Amino acid sequence: LPTIVINLPNLPVNAKPLEMVWIPAGSFLMGSPENESGRQADEGPQHGVVILKPFYLSRYEITQAQWLDVMSSNPSKFPGKDRPVEYVSWYDAVKFCNALSVKEGLIPAYKIVGSKVEWDKEANGYRLPTEAEWEYAASGGQTGAITDEPLAKAPYAGSDSSALTVGWFDANSGKATKPVAQKAPNALGLYDMSGNVWEWCWDWYGTYPKDVIVNPDGSDNQTGQKVLRGGSWFTPEKLL
Repeated sequence: LPTIVINLPNLPVNAKPLEMVWIPAGSFLMGSPENESGRQADEGPQHGVVILKPFYLSRYEITQAQWLDVMSSNPSKFPGKDRPVEYVSWYDAVKFCNALSVKEGLIPAYKIVGSKVEWDKEANGYRLPTEAEWEYAASGGQTGAITDEPLAKAPYAGSDSSALTVGWFDANSGKATKPVAQKAPNALGLYDMSGNVWEWCWDWYGTYPKDVIVNPDGSDNQTGQKVLRGGSWFTPEKLL
């Protein structure tokens, strides 16, 4: 399950949220430049993104203990209360967000009717990050004017030897998930975003735009797949 975001405004006084990290608003270049080594076709074109509102992101991937407490089940293949929950679909993830919101007295972010899910952007409940929010946070929340220069890769990004200290992937995981927060956090204090388990985002998968875009929330193509980001215990090391 991906890290999850909680909308603003402020929480009710009786809410007991997950341990969240404040992510400031800002701008960055999303995607990979054409000349980047190992770049895949779906990682471009690189384009400017402006995130107008700050948001909160869970410091850790959702653990099996947290999932069990909210959903009264544990679908994971690798049992362990401090390991991230896995084998959950995108629909499982949005249902978890809503269930946790109700449990904590928040307004659910999603209206779910059958397989159709609508995002109520005025709600203050838990939700999945957009892909842009995810990449911005995973890169350390680096901000600044959008230019032709690529966003500097944070050490956390997980390339070459840095992956040994920040992420779990096929060559160092022992072919299994690991308890959360065993590797170094990024500059914002977020753990495991480039390894351990893949993380669901809100967006439908689609081609990136070429121009600067404000608060993107994915492709309009609702017949494809939802976006997964990060890395996993069973996939090779590579860049974000």
